[in-house]
Amino acid sequence: MSNEYAKNESKVKRRPLPFGRQALVIFMKYPEPGKVKTRLASSIGNENAAIIYNKLVYHTLGIASDFKQENPSVDIFIFFYPPEKQRLMLKKYPGPWEFLPQIGNHLGERMASAYHHVRGRRYRKVVIVGSDIGNIALSDLYRSFQALDEKNAVLGPAEDGGFYLIGFTSPHDRVLRFKSWGTPDVLRRTYDGFKDQGISVAVLRTRRDIDREEDLDVIGHEPWFHDTVSIIVPFLTERDRLVSLVSTLEPQLWPGDEIIVVKGGEAYNKAIENITPHTRLVFSRKGRGIQMNRGAAVSRGNLLWFLHVDSIPAHNFGYHIRKLSGETQNMLGCFKHAFQSDRFSLKLVSKWANLRTKRLNLPYGDQGLFCKKETFQKIGGFTKRFLMEDVEFVRACKREGRVLIIPYEIYSSPKRYLRKGILRASLENHFLMFLHTLSVDDRRLYRIYYRM
Repeated sequence: MSNEYAKNESKVKRRPLPFGRQALVIFMKYPEPGKVKTRLASSIGNENAAIIYNKLVYHTLGIASDFKQENPSVDIFIFFYPPEKQRLMLKKYPGPWEFLPQIGNHLGERMASAYHHVRGRRYRKVVIVGSDIGNIALSDLYRSFQALDEKNAVLGPAEDGGFYLIGFTSPHDRVLRFKSWGTPDVLRRTYDGFKDQGISVAVLRTRRDIDREEDLDVIGHEPWFHDTVSIIVPFLTERDRLVSLVSTLEPQLWPGDEIIVVKGGEAYNKAIENITPHTRLVFSRKGRGIQMNRGAAVSRGNLLWFLHVDSIPAHNFGYHIRKLSGETQNMLGCFKHAFQSDRFSLKLVSKWANLRTKRLNLPYGDQGLFCKKETFQKIGGFTKRFLMEDVEFVRACKREGRVLIIPYEIYSSPKRYLRKGILRASLENHFLMFLHTLSVDDRRLYRIYYRM
């Protein structure tokens, strides 16, 4: 079996693919205990197997979203099973893709059906990939599409004798028609089927799907597999926004992640009781810095994400935040800034914020700052209690290492800018920043801010 593409894996060039009708198809199941990873479940239990599969799905979709970000010409389709879980799938896995149900009696039929559906939309290249590969990489997707410039088909071998990826440039799906799947000779039969039809095939690097307990060795050392994220949301009175934010965040949490809402002020507030049974509510004195320190103190995650209550987070946020652990030099992370508005003037404000972040590595708090818990503890948390807490926090983190900028938008409410006027609100922000550089106390800045 030819493996020239596997040998050149390290030479993959991550530059945007040429424009054209190209489709990435992802096969996945809803992670219901007892219905996924049944071989793995036989040794570690249904609940644990479903948790592991869910993490693999989030990781695969995160890689797919990065691929889409770098290659806008590629469209993504998720073929899911079972069909009745569509509403839950849409809520749990939002992103730049279209959901479609799998159709067919066995895996080969379902892949062939998916291929014909996508091919019917006139896509020239179609690559199908599984969602349970422990060590799949962005380079695998690049290599698969690049290989189809030279070959008629591409295969990604799995260590168990199957394949994790298959791609075509024309209707050659007859090789998928055999009925016995899950056997050690699936890859060989598929490869021979291509060759028997005179179809040239590229073979990628071998990867490992997670089917047995011993397969967990592949992901056991990966930070993304072990990381847990504590989302800390300081809150005063904006109940509707809080409920909206939590309802967006909660379905997308990875197993082990948590949301901590920190109410500032009175310890009892009936209006925010029972927001959700899965979100923790704690109390502290007023002050954004005070509240976020309180949330961090009771958090269980090793990654902390400080999120404003008026935010709309980026899709796949759990995957992107976990990138912080990818390199030891990363100490702080943030997303790109955007407003929930199409106004040109507000886009200019966001453009300035993003330019400031890129050139000076000084993001604002409403860009969704996240850090390692050990970093938070080392720098002493938020030292400013009421205002400019994000400025001092960012500067302290920068002294410890690098700022990771995630190229996906987090959206903030433009309410204050629209109420005061965009120019006035911008000038007020810079005036407060100037006073801060003159060492004006943050409590006094807080009073000035709310008098303006």
